Amino acid sequence: MRLLALVGFVFVLCSAQPGFAQQYRSKVLITPDGEMDKGAELSIEELEQQISSIKTPYAKSSAGRHLARHYVEQKEYAKAIEFYQTALSAQGLSDVANRQMLRELAQVYLLKNDYSAAVTTLEQVLQIDLIPEVTDYLLLAQAHYRTARYVAVVATLDQIKERGLTLNTAQMRQALALYYQAGAYAQCEVLLRQLLEMEPANPELWHQLASVYLQQNKKRQALDQLALAREKSVPFTERDVLLLADLHAANNNPYGAAQVLDEAIAAREIAANGDNYRKMFQFWFQAREPQKAAAALQKAAQLTGDIELYLYLAQLQMEDRTWTEMLQTMQAACARQLPDKYVSRANLLLGVSQLKLGDEVNARRSFINATLIGGANVQAGQWLEYMNAEPATDDEARRIVGLCYGSRDKRRKQSGTSVAGTSSGVEDSAEAEFQLQTVPRQRLFYASYTMPLEELAGQLESLVVRMGISLVKAGGSVDGPLQIISQGEFPAAGDPTWQLALPSSGSPSAKGKFRVRSAAKFKCATTRLEGEGAEFVAQSLRFADALQQAGYVLTGERRLVLPSQGAGAGEQQVELQLGIE
Repeated sequence: MRLLALVGFVFVLCSAQPGFAQQYRSKVLITPDGEMDKGAELSIEELEQQISSIKTPYAKSSAGRHLARHYVEQKEYAKAIEFYQTALSAQGLSDVANRQMLRELAQVYLLKNDYSAAVTTLEQVLQIDLIPEVTDYLLLAQAHYRTARYVAVVATLDQIKERGLTLNTAQMRQALALYYQAGAYAQCEVLLRQLLEMEPANPELWHQLASVYLQQNKKRQALDQLALAREKSVPFTERDVLLLADLHAANNNPYGAAQVLDEAIAAREIAANGDNYRKMFQFWFQAREPQKAAAALQKAAQLTGDIELYLYLAQLQMEDRTWTEMLQTMQAACARQLPDKYVSRANLLLGVSQLKLGDEVNARRSFINATLIGGANVQAGQWLEYMNAEPATDDEARRIVGLCYGSRDKRRKQSGTSVAGTSSGVEDSAEAEFQLQTVPRQRLFYASYTMPLEELAGQLESLVVRMGISLVKAGGSVDGPLQIISQGEFPAAGDPTWQLALPSSGSPSAKGKFRVRSAAKFKCATTRLEGEGAEFVAQSLRFADALQQAGYVLTGERRLVLPSQGAGAGEQQVELQLGIE
């Protein structure tokens, strides 16, 4: 919490006690009732040698104080302590002067990390029959905190109010930090409200007060505090936004929680990542908004590649009887080899979607697959009975063969079930057909973006227009179709970095966020992709698997080559180029 940063406040000697850190002269004039000749001057060394022989209390206290302050300046704290004690024991100065010396002595103890001695000294300060000062209590509370006496910290600070003393803003912040560390959240609440009255535009105070409410389990007040801050346009970090959403949910308002996340993602206040979409799904689901819940879950599954999310999405779609969408989800889920623990359940859900779409042949095989491994084998057997299906042959019962497969299974595309818009230019097998080519060297005019591909696609039109204008202004011209280039693990984890690039002719120079580079020859395998969203990703993954099964090693570079704006309706497929060695 931000309050922790306040704990490090330092009681600096020169600022806490005016004049304490001034440079003292190397000689001091002592005129104590004839103890020394009038006008006699003694050096520090002489004064130190003779102080024990000084009889007059005032002279001895004055000399001791002078020597103590000198040794503080020299950072010889042990000697400084010795002479402060000498000056105090002589009892030659007034209560006001003695209190000042005790404060200085306490600060020296703090510098030496002798917090127990500092506590004892500061308690002597407060015992003097003078009007106390706020700094004395703050310094004593700090010393108690250093000795882990938290009850004493709170009791000391509480005396400030009991004595009717007024804190300035800096002192209120010091007290706030100490109260918080001691767990006195009710007192923190009072101080934060006072600070907010003085600094209503300070976003840190708004969020600190909400955190103090939470420390007291006052979830309703914490929600009201953050909601009011939101209305007043107080800046929120991503953590603050997520906390606001969680507080809505904790106060039985999951709809409001989901709405906060939805609006924050749209405004780019929080990342459009799988974790946030997963949280949004949970809130929409609790709010009984199945369509919005399914949309958020689909986003979460696509962004994370989490097979469990895909299976849960398919389960929701089954309950909503949206069979085509369910089949699409299972095709995306099974685009790559599954962890063995999910294979049975995946085949069960795949079989249900196939059966409901009239593909009994593949549904039967999917249900048989589901019975061959633990997880959903009982339910799969019940579906086979419901279908009145033929028993599995010896070959079918030997191992799982199909779209949803594990580490010990065989993958095979199941023909028969078709879904509009999900066909791929690559078969789901090692025998898939593809083209090899070497793209010539190109001069690329590009800009980098870090965001999910779906988000980039939504901004593509405006980005390309600006890029084309900038290219012309930079002295070049477009010399080929637009490319979206990425590098690294496939599929990319999190929000990958994409290069939006235009092949160029002429001699363009870098301009603003746009850069220029020469791309070497690019050996790749290519295919055409159709559709969008999950189908698009699934086709890409299947193509990568097919290449690897055929013995090719992927380099990690990928290019999506988009059709030119003048292409005909039959030429609107996107070309995927995967680099190979």
